[in-house]
Amino acid sequence: MLSFETMERKLQSALSLPRYIHTMGVVKTAVKMAKKWGVDVDEARVAALLHDCAKDYPEEMKRRFCKEFHVPLDETMQACIDLCHGPLGAEVAKREYGVTDEAVCDAIRYHTTGRPGMSDLEKIIFIADYIEPNRKPFAGLEEGRALAYEDLDLAMEQILKDTIDYVKERKRPLHHLSVEAYTYYHQKGKEIRKQNQET
Repeated sequence: MLSFETMERKLQSALSLPRYIHTMGVVKTAVKMAKKWGVDVDEARVAALLHDCAKDYPEEMKRRFCKEFHVPLDETMQACIDLCHGPLGAEVAKREYGVTDEAVCDAIRYHTTGRPGMSDLEKIIFIADYIEPNRKPFAGLEEGRALAYEDLDLAMEQILKDTIDYVKERKRPLHHLSVEAYTYYHQKGKEIRKQNQET
């Protein structure tokens, strides 16, 4: 695997300036959250750095690389090619940046859609992407920021709900993994709230 500094330099040339600034905000947030939740800081740092490594590729390049790297595009990703930047990014992280850690690759792979039963590292990258300090204020952001340091599952539930509402409002394609993830974390949320009431 490349050194973090080498990765950062290489990535900088692959991203627009606003995307790079966003990425460094995610890195900072993910490291802070990893320390809070006892997750490997180096894994969090690398996953956060590379989470959007394929985001700024032009549409045709995304489609070509998905074909070349055998990244399956389901119906929703075909309709909204930007959704492939997670799974494609995981492959780019392996091939271009020498990442061999599957936990890091999974955190990159699912940082946009989420999925049921995510690892703490996956949750941290998903949440950090949403709450990083360079985000312009929007409804639910401060709640997400607070929950990120109180309970990862409750943060996942809230962020997934807000994301699904946002996608529906804009009549964009909604990925089935996001729906499945919300169902999963909504159930976890109900259990956590019930436990909190009982204590």
